[in-house]
Amino acid sequence: MEFSKLKDLLHRIYKEYPRIILFFGNILLAILLLIAKDPWDWFKKTYQNSESFYKTKSEEIQTIISGRKGQESILNRNLDGWTVQLPSGLVLPGDSARIEELIQACLHLRKFTLLSESNSVSKEEFGLGGDEPILELKSVSGNSIGKILIGAPVRKGSGTYILDEKNQIWLVKENLKSVTGGGKLDFFLSRSLIPPFPSREKVSKIAISGLSSIDFNLSKQGENWTLETSGSQILASSEEVENYLEEIKKLSADEVLLEKSEEYSPVPKDRNFKIEIVTSTDRYLVSPIGMTKLGSYVFQREGLSYRLVLDPWNLERILQKDLADFSTRFLSP
Repeated sequence: MEFSKLKDLLHRIYKEYPRIILFFGNILLAILLLIAKDPWDWFKKTYQNSESFYKTKSEEIQTIISGRKGQESILNRNLDGWTVQLPSGLVLPGDSARIEELIQACLHLRKFTLLSESNSVSKEEFGLGGDEPILELKSVSGNSIGKILIGAPVRKGSGTYILDEKNQIWLVKENLKSVTGGGKLDFFLSRSLIPPFPSREKVSKIAISGLSSIDFNLSKQGENWTLETSGSQILASSEEVENYLEEIKKLSADEVLLEKSEEYSPVPKDRNFKIEIVTSTDRYLVSPIGMTKLGSYVFQREGLSYRLVLDPWNLERILQKDLADFSTRFLSP
């Protein structure tokens, strides 16, 4: 009876408003067709919309444990960034950029390609023979967010085999060997030749001396930068100076020397140099203390118990700066 009434009602509406009924009917058909075709994979299971290994947000991660069994490094977040606790118990400054890259890789891991969920498969063929690095994230409360074992990388690809806590082997798209440094102890240590300083510390002077073709200073007076060389002084492009300053601040070591017993020779006089940055509250100095047998510079950054090694060619753009670059963007008076 109710169906008959509904049928009569629809029939009357169709007679009175045929165009409206056709319009909404076409919209309904279009929606159904869109759902069936699914051109944007909204209803299709893909890697991106699969379940996450780590169901958390970046800011909720307090601790990361990374490394091979017995050689794990513990990364801890603090107000200034990150610290790295080595297996020896020594706590050192962490490389925030590398650690944040690791976090983003972890948050993108998806349970999409399951290869095995039993013990019948040989784990060795996936690089999971027992000596593989672990990767565990912990929250502010100290609870584990998740733990995986990192196996071998996929040949000719960026993927990695991993083993989860349920003994399941997965293939993920991310290259975890790269973002974890393959379990190297020093991978997450800070390598910056100049320690990060707050943006509120305004730089007032940059001085380069030694290896450069000519010693020079860049001094800030008010809103303007001045280039000073022996016996001359000109107005410098603020944009060029700021770019130059960023290059200096980004100087990063190629290697880390944790053991002070490693030998190095004195720096020859004709290869020595000094980079100095003066801010409103501090002074930062970059100057080598020695050279390795292969000709790389060795640095001892203030506040670090380990030494930093940098290839000379990484310094060329700083020490061999063409001073004409500072005067190529002057505004016409």
